[in-house]
Amino acid sequence: MIERKKIRKWFWAWDDQKEEVWLQQMAQKGWALEEYKWFKYTFKASAPSKMVYRLDYRLGYPERSYFDLFEMDGWHLVSSFGGWYYFCKEDDGTDKLEIFTDAHSRAAKYIHLSNYLLFILAMHVLSFWLPAIINSSQMPFWIEGTVAPLAIIGSFAVYMLRRKAKKLKEVIV
Repeated sequence: MIERKKIRKWFWAWDDQKEEVWLQQMAQKGWALEEYKWFKYTFKASAPSKMVYRLDYRLGYPERSYFDLFEMDGWHLVSSFGGWYYFCKEDDGTDKLEIFTDAHSRAAKYIHLSNYLLFILAMHVLSFWLPAIINSSQMPFWIEGTVAPLAIIGSFAVYMLRRKAKKLKEVIV
C-alpha cells in the first residue's frame, strides 16, 4: 500500500519560490508531490530525493508545444490547478534547473498574473459597487463585509506581483 500525506498550506502567488523550496524539502524527507488543489498538497511516500520543483502560471490550457518544451528539458508535469503548473525534475547537478531562461520571462509571469487579477478586480467593482453607486443605494452589510476585504486583498496582490516583476526587471538593467 502506498502511503499518502495531505497537507493544507497557504502560499501567496508572489511567494512561489518559497513554495518551490518547501516542496523540495518535502522530497528530501521522502514525500513526493502527487497533486495540488485548493491549498491542499497530496504527497506520496518515496525514497528521499533531490527533486527540484518549479511553478509556472498560464491562463487557460496551454497548447501541447508548451508541455513539449518542458519535457524536452527533462521536466515532468506533476499537477496543475487554477492556472498554476507544478513541474519537477531530479537535480542532476547541471545548470538546467530553471524553467525560465531569463529574469524578463520570469517577470512576465508575474505581470500576466497581476493583469488577470486586475481584470477580476475590475469585474468585481463593476458588478457589486457600480450598481450601488449609480442607484445611490446602500449595499447590504453582508455584501460590504465580504466584497470590501476581497477588493483590498486583490489590490494588495496586484501590487505585490507588480513589485516582484519590477525587481526582476531591475536585475536585467
